[in-house]
Amino acid sequence: MGEGLGLQLMSILLLAGDVTKTGGSIPRPQFTGPNMAYLKSTEMFECKLSRWSSPLTYELIKSPGEVLESIDDPLGGQPVTFTLRVNERSEGQYVCRVRSRGQTSTSDALNLQVVIPVQGVQLVTDPDPPVIYEGSGFTLHCQVKKGTHLAYVWYHNKQELNPPSAFHHLSGNTLTVDRAGEGHAGYYTCMANNKMGNNSRYSSSTEVTVVVKKYLSAPRLSFTLYHHGSGYHANVSCRSARGSPPVTFQLLLDGKEVPVQQTGLLEAWFSLPVSVGLDMGTVQCKAETDIQQLLSDPKDLEVVPVGGTARVLVEYLQTADSVVVAALLQCVITRGTFPLFSWSFNRTILQAEEDSHALTLNGRILVVTAISAGISGSYSCRARDSFNPNSSWVDSEEVLVKMTEVEMTSVEVLAVAFCCFLLVVIVAGACCLYCSINHERYQDSSTGREEDCWEQTNPETGHAMLETGPGPQVEEVEADFMEVEV
Repeated sequence: MGEGLGLQLMSILLLAGDVTKTGGSIPRPQFTGPNMAYLKSTEMFECKLSRWSSPLTYELIKSPGEVLESIDDPLGGQPVTFTLRVNERSEGQYVCRVRSRGQTSTSDALNLQVVIPVQGVQLVTDPDPPVIYEGSGFTLHCQVKKGTHLAYVWYHNKQELNPPSAFHHLSGNTLTVDRAGEGHAGYYTCMANNKMGNNSRYSSSTEVTVVVKKYLSAPRLSFTLYHHGSGYHANVSCRSARGSPPVTFQLLLDGKEVPVQQTGLLEAWFSLPVSVGLDMGTVQCKAETDIQQLLSDPKDLEVVPVGGTARVLVEYLQTADSVVVAALLQCVITRGTFPLFSWSFNRTILQAEEDSHALTLNGRILVVTAISAGISGSYSCRARDSFNPNSSWVDSEEVLVKMTEVEMTSVEVLAVAFCCFLLVVIVAGACCLYCSINHERYQDSSTGREEDCWEQTNPETGHAMLETGPGPQVEEVEADFMEVEV
């Protein structure tokens, strides 16, 4: 009797279970599918309802209620797959709805974004063309013909720009530079891409060259002398230290334009006839770009022959123990635009540079070191016109230079040599630009120009003298020297 009752109860429970599978409220179906899809691609959505045995009908619905596809499941509980051909209207929300015996249940919504593959990337510049002066700004726009959900990558001189950048401002499809410098010049490209996992599409622009031009510095004017035919000509140089070509140079003589212009790089040359010893007027040069017009300082076009007197100024270089290790000798002349210098030691003309001495400022300054023995004695200098080998020498008085002969270790020798070299550099640096312009000589075979000689032969000894090229010196120059301790 008890066993029969138990069997009846079990049958009732099993029947109740069958009723749960085939009746009651339909649970919410599970709906899966892509969140993003390329235009014209084919995508799959899956909808399933677990533990349901009654016949079901699955529907793919696009908000606000458009039924796109309906699939019957006679047995119930089987997953179904919807196929969607993606077009421009496919973007939006999708749900899966199931129906069974008059009951319905709807899944959570999926939001689908339609991605249009990128095409036709190009760079648009502002200004156009992108040619600017330093300190100005420019903007580059990465524009596409087609494409949505885009990411942008920028390249400068084939190097990727990774934001945040201290030199470039990146925002969306725009690159901006507020104050451009020389480092902003170069080649720019942009790449736009649609990125969906491992399935990416991209398109790159062609290169755009951004030119950042330098402002022109005020031109400096100098001139050298060369012999042509029966007279002399001044080779006038007009040069700007910085700027971006092309630059047009115009020469002015006494405020009037010489009817010759030169357009090109940062330096131009003009030729004018001169007479030695006569003031030929005031020359000036004008440098001009598309936005600037600058004038050099005026300069008297006058070649003053070497004359007057010459004298030697001596300054000693000492160690902390007051040991003289070097002497600085300067040859000062009263006048002369293009002097050529020669130095003598104990009335013997010094030959080429050796370990015991060095020259700077076109030979005007002689540095004598105490590293070698036997360098104390009488020193003198003389000068003449570099452009006229027949001109007369102007001789200085002899001066006595006393050096302390010391025995030095190799380290001390190097230290003294370095200090002497440093002193030469300091003295030369004060006039480096002046000398760099005026020491130049050139030869133009097409016009018959001849370069001034840098080394002459002493007709008395037949040996090459320690002589240097011209270095303008119109008035006597007193130089203040500083004693340096090592």
